[in-house]
Amino acid sequence: MKKIFYYFTFLITVFSFAQTKVGAVHFNDVDKFGEAELMLNGAGSRDKLYALALYLDFEVDGVEDGIMVAEKDDTMAITLKITSSFGQNELNEIIRNGLEVATNGNSYKLEKEIRKFIGFLPNEIKKFDIFRILHTKGGKLSVFKNKTLLGTMESPEFKTALFKIWLGDNPVDYDLKESLLAAYEANPILGKWKMIDKKTGVALSVMQLYMIDNKIFGTIERMLRDSERDDVCYECTGEDKNKKIEGMVVIKGLRLSNDKYVGGTYTNIRDGKVSDCQIWTEEERRNVLFVKYKGSGGIHEWRRVKESKK
Repeated sequence: MKKIFYYFTFLITVFSFAQTKVGAVHFNDVDKFGEAELMLNGAGSRDKLYALALYLDFEVDGVEDGIMVAEKDDTMAITLKITSSFGQNELNEIIRNGLEVATNGNSYKLEKEIRKFIGFLPNEIKKFDIFRILHTKGGKLSVFKNKTLLGTMESPEFKTALFKIWLGDNPVDYDLKESLLAAYEANPILGKWKMIDKKTGVALSVMQLYMIDNKIFGTIERMLRDSERDDVCYECTGEDKNKKIEGMVVIKGLRLSNDKYVGGTYTNIRDGKVSDCQIWTEEERRNVLFVKYKGSGGIHEWRRVKESKK
């Protein structure tokens, strides 16, 4: 799901730091997997063997969504950081036992896929090794060690079983499952917002806010008046001049500072003016985005677009 890199409709705590700590291990709040950039949903540890983080580009409501995540054909990833050295046979046993439990004793049906997956893994697993398992929409499963691609495979059934090791009804560790699915709240800034005309109260367009390198960007996903669907920004300058308004990036480069995102710009599609901009939410009104930019006539209130997670 790539639109101006990746749109993020979803989650994580509003953060001042780029990493989340689990014991002695740190996970990036936003991380790259191949060409995909995903956001941390939750992280935890398994005994003294490894720490695990779940990265998604869709929203979950909590532990009850574990099966949905495992079965969903969408972009998602797991990062596994080894905290104790052990041999490949031990890792093979962990994987096989986990799959046997996840499939209710039916892992033999996936023997071909299991062998292929295990074949990607190195002979020795060292402390501080990092493995990343990326599933991209369409069914492709990619396995990385550190940043090196070890191999790819396509099997929706195996992907579902693999993710159910940690997210299924009978996970290897219930506390870890809860940490992966329920540890973090949504970043209230990210997602889709209806841009509301301050004077008339009419919704004009839908803005998608997403994050790249800890900066907020906003793209006009859709003009809500049918007559404006094909409009272009004649008044804009530079690379935006005469560009179609639907799909334009009009909010650029905002960074978090004292509970507000500031330091970036907003392009007014009506007159083409580029102004300093700031946006924020308030604890009591999380479904309202407050927007202020030069010449805006005060503070605007945009409304959250609530989407189905299915």
